[in-house]
Amino acid sequence: MSISYKFAKLSAKTIESSQNFKHYIESHLFEYKNIMGLSIVDMLIFNGKENNQVKPESLGNKGRYLCFHNAGDWTLGITLGSILLGTLLGLVSIIFFGVWLYSQFTSTPEDFPFWFVLPAIGFNLFFLNFRPILMRYILPKREVYFDRQNQTVSFSWSVNNAEKNEHGHSTFPFEDIEAFYSKANHSQGHGVTHAMYIAHKDYENQRGAFSEIRVKDNPQNPNYCKYTWERIVRFMDVTKPLFDSPEIEPFRHLDPVTHDFDKQNNRPEKYWRLMSYKQMEQIEEELDDDIYRFNFDGAITNPKRWANKEITKPWEKWPIDESLNQPDNTPYWKRLMKTLAMQIIAGV
Repeated sequence: MSISYKFAKLSAKTIESSQNFKHYIESHLFEYKNIMGLSIVDMLIFNGKENNQVKPESLGNKGRYLCFHNAGDWTLGITLGSILLGTLLGLVSIIFFGVWLYSQFTSTPEDFPFWFVLPAIGFNLFFLNFRPILMRYILPKREVYFDRQNQTVSFSWSVNNAEKNEHGHSTFPFEDIEAFYSKANHSQGHGVTHAMYIAHKDYENQRGAFSEIRVKDNPQNPNYCKYTWERIVRFMDVTKPLFDSPEIEPFRHLDPVTHDFDKQNNRPEKYWRLMSYKQMEQIEEELDDDIYRFNFDGAITNPKRWANKEITKPWEKWPIDESLNQPDNTPYWKRLMKTLAMQIIAGV
């Protein structure tokens, strides 16, 4: 649930713009499902794959745009809610089936509960095929995105007194945006947690230019808020090439500074894409531990002592571990059965 700008500002602490942690690697799954099963829409329209062959001006160009979902986006509840409800219906159907099967060995066999099982399966198969269309074409996306090329920040919703960019979204110069974090809650036995926000520095005249930004992992430590803003600041620094992270790799050639740097650095074209997802997760977990312990404040006052050295050749620091890169030898029929079971029981 979203909160107001004034409430977020009550205990807010400004996040300074720095580039000291310098390790911004996040795992990214490049392998997409090749078994469509009962997902007819995915098979006919989307073909089960993401299309990374995007135009430079497209919002899908991750070498130009760094996007974040608004953490208070109610549309996410619709898509996640259909999955949770479908899973609940699937589990109840399994219970009903078990009761029916057990009754067949008793003196009073029950009738099969078609009245519940068939509607539950129908619900899951409907949303299995309708959800991709709903998410891509119907529900409004509430996103904040940073444009490296134009040095702007855009909100996909209406903001007072805002200019519009080429995508029709409210847009401001990056320098007019501030980042801060504040205490989010004290409930459910988790103690104090923190949330990160961005807003226009002149919010009174630019109402609506405010959003919570989702941070990764441990919100009890404000370091993850500081890391997220530093990652944004580094992305927007056009004096440097893009940081070397898996999700950006397919788009690095679309950024001129990065393209020239990679050529001079003899960067392998598909380093991350040839690495196993498991190894990427191990690298990310290692860096997450570093984020937790990193002295962000000390690195600002004394970068020579506390700042990290940037990793410009990750392929030398983390060579591809072929032992983790083995192909999946699971028989096709087993993978098909697993896919069908997930689709029927959970609608995913």
